[in-house]
Amino acid sequence: MGRRKIPYGISNYKEIVRENFLYVDKTRFIQELEQLSTKYAVFLRPRRFGKTLLVSTLQNYYDRNNRDIFSELFGHTYIGSHKTKLANSYYVMRFNFSGLSTENMEQLIASFKKSVEDTIIDFETDYKFNIGYDKNELQPARLLGTYLTQVRPYTRKNVYIMVDEYDHFANALLYNKEVFEAVTGKDGFVRQFYEVLKVHTEKDCINRIFITGVTSLTLDSFTSGFNISKNVSMFPDLNQMVGFTEEETRALLKEVGVADDEETMRLLKDNYNGYLFHQKLSAATERVYNSNMILYFLDEYQIYGKIPAKMIDPNIRRDYNKLTSMFTLFNDEGERQRVIEDIMSDKGMDTEIVTNFDFSLPFEQKDFLSLLFYLGLLTIKEEGHIFDVILQPPNAVIRDVYYQYYANYLKINEVEKRTAVYNIAAKNDFTELNALITNILKTHSNEDYRQFDEARLKSVFLSCFSNQGLFLVKSEYPSQGRKIDIALFDQRLRDKRVKYNYLIELKYIKKSQANEASVAVIKEKAISQMKEYLNLDEFKADARIKGVIYIVAKDQILYFDEVNK
Repeated sequence: MGRRKIPYGISNYKEIVRENFLYVDKTRFIQELEQLSTKYAVFLRPRRFGKTLLVSTLQNYYDRNNRDIFSELFGHTYIGSHKTKLANSYYVMRFNFSGLSTENMEQLIASFKKSVEDTIIDFETDYKFNIGYDKNELQPARLLGTYLTQVRPYTRKNVYIMVDEYDHFANALLYNKEVFEAVTGKDGFVRQFYEVLKVHTEKDCINRIFITGVTSLTLDSFTSGFNISKNVSMFPDLNQMVGFTEEETRALLKEVGVADDEETMRLLKDNYNGYLFHQKLSAATERVYNSNMILYFLDEYQIYGKIPAKMIDPNIRRDYNKLTSMFTLFNDEGERQRVIEDIMSDKGMDTEIVTNFDFSLPFEQKDFLSLLFYLGLLTIKEEGHIFDVILQPPNAVIRDVYYQYYANYLKINEVEKRTAVYNIAAKNDFTELNALITNILKTHSNEDYRQFDEARLKSVFLSCFSNQGLFLVKSEYPSQGRKIDIALFDQRLRDKRVKYNYLIELKYIKKSQANEASVAVIKEKAISQMKEYLNLDEFKADARIKGVIYIVAKDQILYFDEVNK
């Protein structure tokens, strides 16, 4: 049969099966979805996490046109030997609202209407209907409603509506509250669209609905018009419905010929794993890997025969860079930056996850943290001490998104930053980094000196290591009960570009303490602390590990040196 291809960027289930692409079998979740108490499910996950392939899988499973090729499509899967009564029993109408124009209201309505028209045309073609639709109708909801009324005698209550990326276009409108309200509010065309779907569940036409998206921001705006739906995104049994488990990841590595040794799995886990989407923390549910990131890794390995030079897919980096524009929904810039600094420092954020956003009220910290959770920029770490959960970045790729965002906020020169990190990796030379840090401190510490502290200093350091592809950067790195301020490990396995790994200890002191005697005491304590770190079991036999100490006051590096074991 030959080497199986990596389905990187491929989300069509039928294409994956027929062209011998690798496929991680998620069909057992078809049973889970059918056993839910709701027939109108909403399932939210971050972008590029496998939602579109899930929808395609469901479409091919339920499509009555696929009865004769069921074995071809699903014979090799779990559901192929556990076929449900609903298999191949529906007329499937699938909408996809990604890629709509949001430049102005007129273009948005026109492109939304065009998407509805295209879906109706596909539906007519697939099931050989010849009903047609009113091409002169300007309102998408009336267009759909009229068509469903006309097709109902032929389909009866056997229509399955699938909506992929329901919020993709609307999230772009969140910065303009008036336009957002006009689109999703009481008289908005989007809300009217979902009201039509609700009406036709009652008119003996639509039997089931499955909706995917990223956040509940838009969903909450039209729930009163579509109050039959159930958000199942945080159901524990659906945690692994998209994304890959470790077992699934290891199986893919074997298929491609990548050794699934502990070193490789450590690399993948550090960069791609960590996502948890439910609050039932007493359940031993496994965290999942970002499926798109794993497929990128495997595709690069299959092409070049080695681990990728960059662990983050450039397409994903661009996506996440765009997502950071949504940070501005949290209007209080000072508080927003402080929250991001806490996230960068791996300080777990104790909060509740908001499921109903109210745009008539100010966007608060809990709203901001919940948004980051939905976007995949935070995940559930553990039960909260005060609120429901503690959130943290899931992995190194996502932490780097924050580091790069903060670097942009500080206006750090990208060339200077990359040069500084390269010289550390290749030459064990911190000269350029120290000059860069000093320049940042001189620019920013005077602006807000009273609030400048060790946590903010750490954020400055972390931002200097963003988007560099050499070091895996760890903040508050845990080892034998200690927490090391910053740890730098070679990001790729046995990377020849990285000469040493580093443990960095930061000490920030007030200007009043910046005298020779005080610095000497702090220096002695820091050296002792670093030697203790270097002699921990994890590092004491490692000839490539080095310790570095910084003592900083306001805009000056008072002391910098390397510490030996």
